[in-house]
Amino acid sequence: MTHQNQAFLEPAALLGRRLCRDALWAGERCNWLGDSIEFIDNVWSLTHRTLGPDLYGGTSGIALFLGRLYRLTAERLFRITAEGAIRHAQARVQDIPLAARMAFYSGWTGIGYTMTEVGDAICNEELIERGFELIGEAARDTVENPGLDVIGGSAGAIPALLRLHRRNSSRSVLPLAISLGEYLLTTARRSDVGWSWNTLDGQTEHDLTGFAHGAAGIAWGLLELYAQTGDMRFREAAEHGFEYERQWFSNEHENWPDFRKNAVQVPEGGTSNFAMAWCHGAPGIGLSRLRAYEILKSDDIKREAEAAIRTTTRVLTHPAYGDFTLCHGRGGNAELLIYAGEVLGDNASQACAEALGQQGIESFSREKLPWPCGVPGGGETPNLMLGLAGIGYFYLRLFDPIAVPSILILCPPLLSF
Repeated sequence: MTHQNQAFLEPAALLGRRLCRDALWAGERCNWLGDSIEFIDNVWSLTHRTLGPDLYGGTSGIALFLGRLYRLTAERLFRITAEGAIRHAQARVQDIPLAARMAFYSGWTGIGYTMTEVGDAICNEELIERGFELIGEAARDTVENPGLDVIGGSAGAIPALLRLHRRNSSRSVLPLAISLGEYLLTTARRSDVGWSWNTLDGQTEHDLTGFAHGAAGIAWGLLELYAQTGDMRFREAAEHGFEYERQWFSNEHENWPDFRKNAVQVPEGGTSNFAMAWCHGAPGIGLSRLRAYEILKSDDIKREAEAAIRTTTRVLTHPAYGDFTLCHGRGGNAELLIYAGEVLGDNASQACAEALGQQGIESFSREKLPWPCGVPGGGETPNLMLGLAGIGYFYLRLFDPIAVPSILILCPPLLSF
């Protein structure tokens, strides 16, 4: 029985060919120009520049998409460009600040992980070896504070390290994952209403809920460690993180509030905004709960996941909602529905995600119109989390969610104890 939906491979391939066409080559390396928001002269400004090496917004993220696409299509152009993109990332790793190097989306762990994935796709053992070496170098360079959250810290690195451990247990990345988990235990802010983490110091009203920077993502990372090691301390910490978020859940909105100080406020009443994205709000929190349900089989956690699925489905069926990207667009929100199809056998959610994909094909791909991307005030941009590579990745997930693992929630294979 095939899990493939052939209608979704072609838009992914079209986006891949566009990325290959637009690549800027210098010798054996390639890069792209793209829009981004940069903090320049104490002001956030829209810029157009070449990409860095990271997974979130740089060339390693594009390499990951093209490597996946090559594995599915065997189209030589995708392989060549994926290799050029990852070579650029290798050459520019020193551009990433020391404090961020342990991170997955913004640091060396993500670049190293991509090297192993692209190396596997193109049968390049040297590239796989270099990926493991880069992560080892990141571990040696780790500062006292390696960061906390999924985007820029320990929580995001842990699941990637565990997946790499399952690939090659002789490479000794498991102790590193455990040490990052220990760091999360020591930095938790413990109270009678749960555990939370101060991830954006001075920028929040309360410690954050949510996946990318909040308790949901950190609890998820700790829960993956429990699933790998059986260490109850990690499970208990994860459950306390979910408990912290549970106190803030709004039955009215079926969502969790966004406590960033710069979050948009609801016009009447002055209450906290309820974001709707992978990074903040129900879609990302729902991913953490689906994975927690896989591991813990808790009915309470399943009900929270189902609430997030309902909220996300309502928003995704609104015709005017958002861009198509992964971090805070429709592609990222739809990941919750794709994953619900995998974990819960939820055919209705899977069908909703596929309907969204079909809408994108009809509105943008067939009409040859620019895809709405995730840089405020910007146009199309090539990167993974805010741009075309991520939109292409969304279509690969729709095409074959079994062969193409989620890049928004890395799930190491589960062990039994």
